[in-house]
Amino acid sequence: MIVLNLFLLFFPLTVNFDHFQILRAIGKGSFGKVCIVQKRDTKKMYAMKYMNKQKCIERDEVRNVFRELQIMQRLEHPFLVNLW
Repeated sequence: MIVLNLFLLFFPLTVNFDHFQILRAIGKGSFGKVCIVQKRDTKKMYAMKYMNKQKCIERDEVRNVFRELQIMQRLEHPFLVNLW
């Protein structure tokens, strides 16, 4: 138990929004924005897309969000993150 807790302390299994600092916006779409972000602990930079869940629901765009997810799951490219 202690070993697992120490492991999780040094190697967290989840990453959330708080692990990143937003540097600047680089794009905007129907249901979200894409920003350049920097991971706080490693200082590595990434592009992060995030969406406003409430706006997706209000605009009845939920189906489109899931369609985009399905498309992204099928793509394989070195510059894209794999989604499972």
